[in-house]
Amino acid sequence: MIPTLRTPAYGGDWSPEQWDEATIDQDIHLMGEAGVTMISLGIFSWAFLEPTEKHYDFDWLASIIDRLHAAGIAVDLASGTASPPAWMAHTYPQTLPVDKHGVRLGFGSRQQYCPSSPIYRAAARGLVQRLAQRFGGHPAVALWHIGNEYGCHTAQCYCDICADAFRVWLRNRYSNLTELNEVWGTAFWSQRYTAYEQIMPPREMPTFHNPAQDLDWKRFCQENLLSLMRMEKEAIREYSDRPVTTNFMGDFSSLDYAQWAKYLDVISDDSYPDPADPAAAHTAAWTADIMRGLKAGKPWLLMEQAPSAVQWRERNSPKRPGQFTLWSVAKMAHGADGILQFQWRQSVRGSETFHSGMVPHSGKKSRTWHEVVRTGEVIQRLAPVMGSSYEAQVAVVMDWPSQWAKESAIGPVSDAPFERTRAWHRTLWEAGIATDVIPVDADFRKYRLIIVPELFIDYPDCAQRLREAAQQGAHVIVEGPSGVVDEHMKAVTGGYLGSLRELVGVAVSDHAALTGEVISPSSASDSRGDAVNRLSRAVGVPSACTWAGLSVVSEPLRRCLERIGSPAPDMRCGMWAEEIMPYRGDTWQKTTDIDIIAVFDGRGGGADLSGMPAITRHLCGQGTAWYIACDVDALSRYAIATLVCAYARVRPVMADLPDGVEAQRRGPYLFLLNHSDKSVELRGIIGTDLVDQQECRGHVMLAPRSVMVVDTGGHAALESTAKGKQ
Repeated sequence: MIPTLRTPAYGGDWSPEQWDEATIDQDIHLMGEAGVTMISLGIFSWAFLEPTEKHYDFDWLASIIDRLHAAGIAVDLASGTASPPAWMAHTYPQTLPVDKHGVRLGFGSRQQYCPSSPIYRAAARGLVQRLAQRFGGHPAVALWHIGNEYGCHTAQCYCDICADAFRVWLRNRYSNLTELNEVWGTAFWSQRYTAYEQIMPPREMPTFHNPAQDLDWKRFCQENLLSLMRMEKEAIREYSDRPVTTNFMGDFSSLDYAQWAKYLDVISDDSYPDPADPAAAHTAAWTADIMRGLKAGKPWLLMEQAPSAVQWRERNSPKRPGQFTLWSVAKMAHGADGILQFQWRQSVRGSETFHSGMVPHSGKKSRTWHEVVRTGEVIQRLAPVMGSSYEAQVAVVMDWPSQWAKESAIGPVSDAPFERTRAWHRTLWEAGIATDVIPVDADFRKYRLIIVPELFIDYPDCAQRLREAAQQGAHVIVEGPSGVVDEHMKAVTGGYLGSLRELVGVAVSDHAALTGEVISPSSASDSRGDAVNRLSRAVGVPSACTWAGLSVVSEPLRRCLERIGSPAPDMRCGMWAEEIMPYRGDTWQKTTDIDIIAVFDGRGGGADLSGMPAITRHLCGQGTAWYIACDVDALSRYAIATLVCAYARVRPVMADLPDGVEAQRRGPYLFLLNHSDKSVELRGIIGTDLVDQQECRGHVMLAPRSVMVVDTGGHAALESTAKGKQ
């Protein structure tokens, strides 16, 4: 991943410009104590690197890099362009971004730049060129770090410069205005354009925006930011061949990371699960699997995590004892080859004063410091894991443009970003199934089970490759809302699902979303009002419910539910439902190749759907395609996943693990992660534990919030099950 590193990267973001010489000397000494192997430098240092316009001062940075190199510590050198200095905002206020209300944002925070500004771009390129020229061949520089968390605060700028850039982008995307008007559907609401100058960004409007225009605006904004990163990489390449990265933010929805990944040498991520969230361990696994999937399974780098608490939530919980090491090793279990933090030394001033650091305000007296040292020891012992592969037979498909399209659409529903994709991943993670998260253009041929939730845009090429995978024996699960619009926001006609219809054998005739409980006293039915509201008390409103019931028709699925303790055939969905019909024909009686697995049974909000199919299965070559016409809940997802994994012959990494214990594999290395508050006993564990350097001969004890990484090489008899005592 990073050629010059022989052990996993471990360290964090350091800002020596904030400290005096005595503290800097102490920091370099403490880095040795903590086992630090890499430090990120210069991420927010532009004001020190270029104190005044075109006058550069790199000597202080050179001194720091030399001292780190002498201490055996590699450098992740940032371009410094994430936050322009005060002189730029003062001299060139037009470089500041403008929000959709037309308000120009001020200086005094970070990322205060317009991505389209030629002044900002020229200054950024000039700084990067000079940094690369000065440090591009320095033996300490192992990695280049461009920008920082692109789009976190300035994903979109609505200024006149961006408006002009948007028009240029549209000219390049469409052959002429006739095509643009057709694609955008401007015949609706008299929006037809006769000159490009008439086109504006989708700023604040009297009412609903044009969905196609809004989607293109999102595409433009993400490509505009991507062009900044590519510009900086080109400037670096003039003087340096060291690998280049920029730090992603997990499932951040504003940027299509699948496209950004194509231009990066190393994928890196910032990860901040909430210690107060019982599902935080899944958040760590989810974002890690996204990162691994961006480069077809190659190792990646955790660029940022908090050693303890963050400062930006309304209330900020610290990591629990052992959790810092646990979550760090968990990232390596999911493919990371390095663990870095924000930040090395906790700031004493500024907006991030109370964001934890590897060296906390209390210094070596803190529990955090002791866990930092312990984690450094563990990470270095995991050097043999570097470069080893993570093999999964199941994939969940994730698509950023589909998420944008859902956001741009006026209806049918508004959900949290990637809500269904994340839900399916969690079901598989909870079941212990190794899972890849992959983009729509990934290679599907290696997977036995492919899950496609909420693919809102219809992609004929993706549908064809899914069909080919199914014909070769794969099982494919598709869940709505999928195949609803084309890439220009035009509604799919003839039944939603579009090009997926042939794969799953059904089409969606109508959406039937539930809208939640009515809570307004003026419109809701209530116990006292019903005594006098003679007309309204007789009116049913099933769509005002928050769930609908499903009855299972399939005997195998019924048995799965019974095994997991559900009162069979009790299944439920949430607030999304659809009416489906056979792809060829209007009634179910005409079909012979589609099995109905479950139907809406009228409970909850399903009264109007009662008896209609909710889950179907379609034979496709040697495999099958399943369609789920609703957002099944966690128990129902688990039952479906259990059944389909059995058909696909997919097994968990280890079966019968105690509650709270996660198992993952990278090559011959078995990661055992105890997220629970209790010690557990596992059996069938044979090999060498790299963490504590002990031999495992069958039965092992795993303490609360602790880890074990077992080298099972040469131990082919390792059992696939583990019995635990809590």
